[in-house]
Amino acid sequence: MKKIVLIALMVLPLMAGAQTKIKETAVPKSVLLSLEKTYESYKVRTWYQAPGQYIAEVVIDGQNGRAYFTAGGDWQYSAFPVKMEECPTMMNTYFVNNYPGYRVKSIDYVEEMNGDNYYRMIIIKKGIAENDCEMIFDTRGKLMKSNAPDPDAVKRDYYTHNNPDATDDKVSQKTGTENSRRRDRPAPVVDEPQVEHFDPAEEIKDNFQKTLGKRVTAGPEWVKRGDYYAVAYFSNAKKEKLEAVYDMRTNQQRMTGKLLKKDKYNKAILQYLDEKFNGEKYKIEKMVVYEYNSKFRGADGKKPKPYTYVVVSQKIKGVREPRFTRMEFDNRGVFTELLAQPLDERDVQ
Repeated sequence: MKKIVLIALMVLPLMAGAQTKIKETAVPKSVLLSLEKTYESYKVRTWYQAPGQYIAEVVIDGQNGRAYFTAGGDWQYSAFPVKMEECPTMMNTYFVNNYPGYRVKSIDYVEEMNGDNYYRMIIIKKGIAENDCEMIFDTRGKLMKSNAPDPDAVKRDYYTHNNPDATDDKVSQKTGTENSRRRDRPAPVVDEPQVEHFDPAEEIKDNFQKTLGKRVTAGPEWVKRGDYYAVAYFSNAKKEKLEAVYDMRTNQQRMTGKLLKKDKYNKAILQYLDEKFNGEKYKIEKMVVYEYNSKFRGADGKKPKPYTYVVVSQKIKGVREPRFTRMEFDNRGVFTELLAQPLDERDVQ
């Protein structure tokens, strides 16, 4: 696939209107010649015709896509569907941090005739009969154009919906938006809330002591993770920091986690991070390998393979607090998922 530096931004529709499948013999020679000039190596799977347009479903450099041409034979643009993990980290982080309650419908890598390359992400609010929203990012992952709702409004609405008893001040603090009314009055005296101690079921604590108690030299500190899990944070004689995760619905151990030291970081993950952050400064806050209990079985009846959880921080100019990106990788160090929220209160906030 050609790699052309992004010069300007021009959004083109990636979906034509009514499309009719046609044979290559029905495609004008000017269109066929234009395709040959545009790409050195390609394979056409199918040709389509739309009003004023010809569309080639192609394979270029092993990647499926569509090339669009005018009826006169001029190449307009090409679109190549890509997965979220194949996109720049900055782009994925922007979506995760700013659009809670939304999902990614599709992502295309677009090449235009004027030399512009960019990513086109279509997102949609979770629910019924919601409208698509479009965001355009440059090749580094910087947002260039968007018709999606204002991120502050999205986060405020999302937090208010999920915390109906929250005050305006709490919503502003949670979403990072500024409440003008707060600036016009003295700061109130805040009473520090007393953190409620979490105490799991006795069966969970007995299970922990029976299976892991002899290894403990510090802890355990019990923390609730979401609605269904209890986590014991502890250390052993080797000064390794460990976690034991229990399912509160069954009171059984689900997995254990081990916080890796820097010299033990997964090399494949380090390479992935360097490539995705592409010269940007970042810091790995933690890398934890989770391994499922020997008796635990997934929906397919098999024991799931280990996976790695990684938290990366970045200092953003003009922003006091760092930005955190949370990711999961499979047992080979291949990226699998972005996480929007911390795992629990012990996670990096």
